[in-house]
Amino acid sequence: MDEPVTARTRLNRFSPVFPGNEIRFGSPMPGRPAERLRSHLAARYGIDVTAMTDLDVGVWRVGRADGPDWVARWFPARRPAGAAAGDAGILRYLAAHEFPAERCAASEPVSALDGRDVLVTEWADPVDRKRRRDAIRADGGLAQLGALLGRLHSLPCGDGSAGGDGGAAGVGGAVDAVGRPGGAWHHLADGLPSAEVAAAARLLDGVAHLIPDTERAAYAALRAELDALDTADGLPEALTHPDFVLANVVATPGGMVLVDWAGAGRGPRIWSLAFLLYAEAAKDPRRAALVLSGYRRHVTLSAEEVGRLAAIARARPLVLGVWSVGTGRISPTKALADAAEVRSLTEEIADRVRAALAR
Repeated sequence: MDEPVTARTRLNRFSPVFPGNEIRFGSPMPGRPAERLRSHLAARYGIDVTAMTDLDVGVWRVGRADGPDWVARWFPARRPAGAAAGDAGILRYLAAHEFPAERCAASEPVSALDGRDVLVTEWADPVDRKRRRDAIRADGGLAQLGALLGRLHSLPCGDGSAGGDGGAAGVGGAVDAVGRPGGAWHHLADGLPSAEVAAAARLLDGVAHLIPDTERAAYAALRAELDALDTADGLPEALTHPDFVLANVVATPGGMVLVDWAGAGRGPRIWSLAFLLYAEAAKDPRRAALVLSGYRRHVTLSAEEVGRLAAIARARPLVLGVWSVGTGRISPTKALADAAEVRSLTEEIADRVRAALAR
């Protein structure tokens, strides 16, 4: 029997069929996009493209006869100018620090097609799907994933706030990219978490006229929940990935590789940790302790971060619920009920974190 779709399972239902190497939610694309992009890449880079495999809306695996496969992300026009160049700068910075992230596929990995940015990265060749779980466990599992996030948060992010002086001399504009505001889910906004929540509010406001009378009270309550979210303002910042979860991990023979760095930048470090803790606790609350054990190898959370953890952990799940309402997937009543369940789970997560830190 299928498991009921609750706040604990919905996150997994949103996850992609092929974890890693792709984004999870897409944006409208022009007609016959794969053929247009194929021609563009062949002309731009002089490569022999043999196949375009659709990974998600706006994302393709690019098969090549003359070298290793690539991944091409064709971003929506609404992304700010220069955002993809910033993504590439961050990838160069991560490569300079030998962080296990996808790598740029060319010396100039960003181009434009129809006024929209295209970013090409190397295909992180995964193990067979049947071996994915074992490969992740062999690399250290959830504790190692938490340690990777802690390691990311320990890298210099442009002003020495993460323990250095910006330290990527010789990496071109990568240091500037690392210091850009980041953390927001790029399918809604680029910038800090506050930009993500503001974009979710605009989305919800934009469908107000479509809400039936029977859903008006739930809609108003959901809007109030959104207004009350804690976006981690004023808390310690670091270079952060907005969606640092297993869905964006490629399990390779050499270990875990993190992909989909769109929207990465300098932002509250607790924002991405909170969502990772939630994503794993939604499967089993005990999994959060494993993530935390690895994270603590590199980062000591402040008392204020711990105190606000539960409220911050509620934010992304609620944004996803609002996104689902705004795109017609669920009703406000359903989103509100899910939010109540999320509140209970995030309080449990915070209790477990406090207990772990007290030991």
